[in-house]
Amino acid sequence: MNPTTMTAPATKRGLALRLKPADWPVFALGSLLAATIATGHAMVTTPGVALSGLGILIAVVVLAFSRRQLRADRRSDSFTRLATSLAIATVLLGLTADAMLLAAAWIVSGRLMAGLIGHVGEWSEARDAARRATIAFTIGDVALIGAVTLLSIAAGSSDIVAIRSVAVGSSSLLTTAAAFLLVIAALARCAIPPFSNWLMRSLAAPTPVSALMHAGFVNAGGFLLIQFAPVLEASPHARYALFATGVVAALVGSAIMLVRADVKGSLAASTIAQMGFMLLTVALGAYAAALWHMVAHGLFKAWLFLGSAGTISTRPTRSKGLAQPWPALIALATIVGAIFLIEARRADALLPVCLALTALLSAMAVASRSLPRGPLGAVVALMPGALIALNAAVLVLMTALQPDAAQPLLSPYGQLGILSLFLTGWVWQQRIVSGEQALPPSLFARLLHAGNALTTSTPVSTTVIAKD
Repeated sequence: MNPTTMTAPATKRGLALRLKPADWPVFALGSLLAATIATGHAMVTTPGVALSGLGILIAVVVLAFSRRQLRADRRSDSFTRLATSLAIATVLLGLTADAMLLAAAWIVSGRLMAGLIGHVGEWSEARDAARRATIAFTIGDVALIGAVTLLSIAAGSSDIVAIRSVAVGSSSLLTTAAAFLLVIAALARCAIPPFSNWLMRSLAAPTPVSALMHAGFVNAGGFLLIQFAPVLEASPHARYALFATGVVAALVGSAIMLVRADVKGSLAASTIAQMGFMLLTVALGAYAAALWHMVAHGLFKAWLFLGSAGTISTRPTRSKGLAQPWPALIALATIVGAIFLIEARRADALLPVCLALTALLSAMAVASRSLPRGPLGAVVALMPGALIALNAAVLVLMTALQPDAAQPLLSPYGQLGILSLFLTGWVWQQRIVSGEQALPPSLFARLLHAGNALTTSTPVSTTVIAKD
């Protein structure tokens, strides 16, 4: 037997392993992305690069994490294929120059995520979560298809650049209807009420799936609205509706966080709140701030979810809330900063910028409670300040790359009023988190019931549990 004969079977087996039928959809999707780029049907935009880069980075990190986390799972290969396909679909979604192809990538990514949510197929909870996700995604898909169809008819082309140019200054019925349909599609993808149910029930999925979902997948709604920003700007009513739902989501998500005892459930409620903040920022026309929020939230939430895997603790944890007078002082400093921005005529994105400032000042105050002594303590003390500087620099860069709306939705003083309401609620929330004040029993029961209505998971007293 010659060497060629001996190696032939091994070569055939290697090809067979590399070309499994289950891998064909992944290769097909990759080929479609390559063909889109090669034929000039791709374009580079700031929101597209942000979404694509975030999707690739999160996918790489999660796949590396899943090699250990899912090493004993007999479906680990299926997870790898679906996660890889989702990353490819996300890049296609972010880079395509054709609205019809964007809609196709949107639909495919939704079906892939539904498959990932139902990863543990023998669990009734996982099957129910996948079913509810499919229903919510289908509503968003139909809305997006309708929007793309109307916009293509109005522009006479499905090219996104042509659609955006025609939509500028347009007040036609087609553009208005398309704007509302785009809002519905974004709400479904971002799990904004009344579409929050699918996200909360997805806790039955493994931790790597949750990281992919909360860190990357849900952000596509913000990308969609920024990509079609001229359409949204042409319909003030659609912007007001988006702003109102964003405010509701931020309040509902923040409230449910207070009564969730499980780690992943609390993080899921946090995602609802954060998506609400992102979409209200888009509605205000502060696209640069919304994009930076999308990227920063994605990276931070991926870290939180991957760190939550297998967390079990029955010991009371140290409160992360700030005791008085710190919350009140931070709120006062934020209001003073907001007034300064108004006087300096730099207040177009007043609400999101000041909320980000509040979050960073809070992080600085929390970190200062446990600073080690010596040089290390000094370095740690400087980190929040460095984060503030980094956020300011990135926001300036984002503003240069992604112009905000020509006409803000609310005046600076209108944003100041809403900021004051948010800060009042935040100060009250800090009193509860720090243990200085308890939620009224009736309100606690209502929030607990609302949280349980959104998910099959039931909080267990005060024990902190995260299911993988």
